[in-house]
Amino acid sequence: MTTFRPDTHIDPAAPASPPLGATIDVRRVAAAGGVIVTVAGTIGPNDAARLSRCLHGELDAEPTVLVIDVGRVPACLDEGVEVLTVVCARAREAGVGLHLLHLGSPIARGWLSAAGLDQV
Repeated sequence: MTTFRPDTHIDPAAPASPPLGATIDVRRVAAAGGVIVTVAGTIGPNDAARLSRCLHGELDAEPTVLVIDVGRVPACLDEGVEVLTVVCARAREAGVGLHLLHLGSPIARGWLSAAGLDQV
């Protein structure tokens, strides 16, 4: 039996809540020996752990170029910033060309700048 509180109103026309967590999509570009990783959604602690495993796994494969598209990431919590910082350093040390793209998104540009990652 479902019980409804009389002081609760649910608008059936309201849009559904966005899914929790970030999505991570990996696309290899064989001709260039590179990888494009597209991330969408807020990067929280659980997402940061998944992103770390993904990016380090891609670096283990020794690509020539790693592109991380964060243009659809509205916010990146400290754990996600730490992952990106470590991956940037590892790529630099390995001689892998790394690019963090925000594709003109002012929101992504804002948190990248605040994290000091806007020059990568």
